[in-house]
Amino acid sequence: MTLAIAEPYNRSSYEGEVGESCGECWELDTLADTRIVMVHDLCPIEGNPLCAGGHFHFDLSGEAAKVLDAQGLFEGQTRRVPCPVDGNVHIQILDRNEWGYVRFQFVNHRIPIRNADYRADNDTVWRPVQRSGGAWHVLDDNKTFASGSPGGVFRITSAQGEILECPRVLPYAQSKGTVFDLGAQLTDQHPSSGGTCVFEPPRVVFDDDYGGIDKVRWTMNPWGGASDSKVTEGCFQGACIRVDNLGQWEGFHIYYRQAFPPSIFSKLTMRVRSTLENSEITVAPSYQGDRCQETSVNVETDWSDVSIEIASVCAEQPLIDAVTVSNQGKPTVILLDDVMFEK
Repeated sequence: MTLAIAEPYNRSSYEGEVGESCGECWELDTLADTRIVMVHDLCPIEGNPLCAGGHFHFDLSGEAAKVLDAQGLFEGQTRRVPCPVDGNVHIQILDRNEWGYVRFQFVNHRIPIRNADYRADNDTVWRPVQRSGGAWHVLDDNKTFASGSPGGVFRITSAQGEILECPRVLPYAQSKGTVFDLGAQLTDQHPSSGGTCVFEPPRVVFDDDYGGIDKVRWTMNPWGGASDSKVTEGCFQGACIRVDNLGQWEGFHIYYRQAFPPSIFSKLTMRVRSTLENSEITVAPSYQGDRCQETSVNVETDWSDVSIEIASVCAEQPLIDAVTVSNQGKPTVILLDDVMFEK
């Protein structure tokens, strides 16, 4: 499975040359699955604002998105891993001619390649291979790769600093469109420790701002005449959410685009107060408007702490994607602060 990496990270996680990320592998975990995905392409900034580097962005292939159930903008957890390939590093010949020009890609390598050199089979002098877009090339070396020449061997340096001299000689007879085994493989010099990475939805719903990463944050969705704003006046601390014009039976959802099992968290907590005394609201985790058991909360002009045991109220709900608040009494204005889930 493959992905396109956002342009600011095209130098790989080792911060090498432009294009070094090609062939780098990442273990990616979503709520649906954990898979290893390889960087195959670039997501350029031009025409793709999401690829400007606001956060670490992957543009998944259709196959990878389907397996990981990544529909549209989703959030996940990732870590760099060696590519789980078998056998040796290969060269895929993209183009060549009889005068010694050859353009190719390195494929099937475990670790990104930072530099490459070559020498003629009958020589001891190493010469650099040049990057060529997402590939590499040698320009018209008639003593190495031209018709009648002896061919050449390669020396590759991984992004981790390992230098590997490959034993097999690439001959002129290896034609365009074929794949050639170099006879050696890079090794992981910095193996990861611990188990697989595990993604959890952002437990902070609102704490001075909505939780999550840019474009995939918890989001306010009021209904009826209610309107929301982020304010600093009258908050418990820092910024908080103010909901105006909250009529009877009106309310709001604070929504997260990825539904998740309620069992991930143990509690939902928040602080709440009203501009009027003796207000009454209900609070419930919910999924697409279908609420878990509602908790009634008497709201006063002073801050009240709300704590809801998720297991007891969501016993019959397999998924949740929102925190839903509904006004049960007279029209009011409420403020919410420190809205968050707990493990």
